[in-house]
Amino acid sequence: MEDCNERICSLLRKKDMEGMALLFKEYYRPLVLWADSFLNNTMNSEDLVQDFFVRLWERHQTDHLLPSTLRAYLFTAVKNLALNSLEKCDPLKRSFAVSSFSEVFATETDDLTEQLLQRIEMEIENLPSQSRNVVKCVYQRGMRYKDAALELNVSEATVKTLLVNSLKKLRERMNSYKIELLLWMRWA
Repeated sequence: MEDCNERICSLLRKKDMEGMALLFKEYYRPLVLWADSFLNNTMNSEDLVQDFFVRLWERHQTDHLLPSTLRAYLFTAVKNLALNSLEKCDPLKRSFAVSSFSEVFATETDDLTEQLLQRIEMEIENLPSQSRNVVKCVYQRGMRYKDAALELNVSEATVKTLLVNSLKKLRERMNSYKIELLLWMRWA
């Protein structure tokens, strides 16, 4: 692997596209699997990794890659992109994009919004206490990770981990609720 990383970095420093092809061949699949462990969506994970490779090439960020840290850099960058992606589309910030319901069911939007918000609150209350406290601090009170960590007497890394795991659980639970709701509305 070290020889392969050496070759990749050498080719990329020379702006040789063969370096990108080799990088893609060696790391694309593992990075997609890594991103998917956060996103739980293979198509989004593939898009994320492809976009990452394109930006890496277009922004000439390949000049500074080192063979000894290449793997760590790639996996860390993809993890950060995946976490940022989750933050942008988590169920608490978007509540399933209630507006998509409003286009189809305009008269029922207020009831649906209220039902969704109640369901989210109920699901938050069903989380383990530490996870529930982190979610409430960050999302309901708008605290930064650092401030939440101080208040809860845990590390900032623990706050992030609990938040990611909590959002994953909430997303799974809310997606199943969304399906139930859509089926109910379709047949009501």
